[in-house]
Amino acid sequence: MGFFTDTDFDSPLDMLDAINEVVERNINANFVRVSGNDVGLDMRVGSLYINTQDRVIASCNRGSLDYYGGFEYIDKESVTTVGDYTFYQGDRVEDCFDTYESKEETAE
Repeated sequence: MGFFTDTDFDSPLDMLDAINEVVERNINANFVRVSGNDVGLDMRVGSLYINTQDRVIASCNRGSLDYYGGFEYIDKESVTTVGDYTFYQGDRVEDCFDTYESKEETAE
C-alpha cells in the first residue's frame, strides 16, 4: 500500500506514468477484459474490463463507453477516474453484470 507514500517524483509526468503503471498492473491482475457485447452493450464501446467480485467496470476509452454504452447517465458519485482509466459502479453497471453472468451460465 505504500507505493506512493515515500516516492518523490521529478515531474508531474513521471507521477502520472507511475499512477498509470500501478492501475494497469492491478487491472491485469484483478479484472477480465471483455467486449461491449459480452456485457450487453453496443459493440462500438470496444473492450472494457470487469471485476465480477466488486461489480466494477473499468475503461480507458471513456468517450465510447459513455456515448455508446449510456454510461454518461451514471451518477458522478459512482464514477472515479484514476490516470487513464475510469471506474464505474451503480445500477447501469449491475445490468451489465446481470447480462454477463447470464451469458456465462448459458455457455456452461
